[in-house]
Amino acid sequence: MKSTGVIRRIDELGRIVLPKEIRRNLGIRDGENLEIFVENDQIVLKKYSKIKDYAETINTICELVSTVYDVKLIVTDRDKVLYSNFDDSFVGSELDLKLIDFIHNRESVLKNNLQAYYFNKEEKKGYYFIQPIISSTDCLGLLLIYSDKIIPEENISLLKLMSTIIVSKVDIS
Repeated sequence: MKSTGVIRRIDELGRIVLPKEIRRNLGIRDGENLEIFVENDQIVLKKYSKIKDYAETINTICELVSTVYDVKLIVTDRDKVLYSNFDDSFVGSELDLKLIDFIHNRESVLKNNLQAYYFNKEEKKGYYFIQPIISSTDCLGLLLIYSDKIIPEENISLLKLMSTIIVSKVDIS
C-alpha cells in the first residue's frame, strides 16, 4: 500500500474528508458510493459498482441478445467496460470522457453518424446507440450498441429493453 502523506482527523460524527487531489486521481465523484473493508488494523475504501455485482447475469443477457440479434454490445459501469462481445481487450478499460458525460447527463443518444470513442486507448469509429442504465435516481452505467453501419430502429428498442431488464434485476436483489 502506498502512503499519501495525508493525515485527517475524524470529526464527532465519525466522518473524514478525502482530499480533492486523491478523489480526482482516483476518479471519485461527488455522491459516489465507496465500499468499506477492514483488514487487520487497516480500513480500505474501494469504489463501489452496484452493477458489477450482477456481471454474470448481465453477461448472460448480453450473450443471448447478441446471439439472437447479431449485435455488438458494450456494457459499462460508471468507470470501466464490464462486457464486450466483439473485442475482449475493451473489458476493464477506462471509459472515454465523452461516455462519462452521457452517464452524468443520463441521456440516451443515437449516433447514426460516424462517431469515435476510445476503448483501451484505442479509437473505435462507428455508429453507436448509447442507453444509460438508471436505477432509482442513480445512473449505474451504459449499454452501447456498436455498428459499422447505421443502426436499425429495432436495435434501439432492444437496448432500452435490456436496460430495463438489468435495472429490474439490480433493484430486486
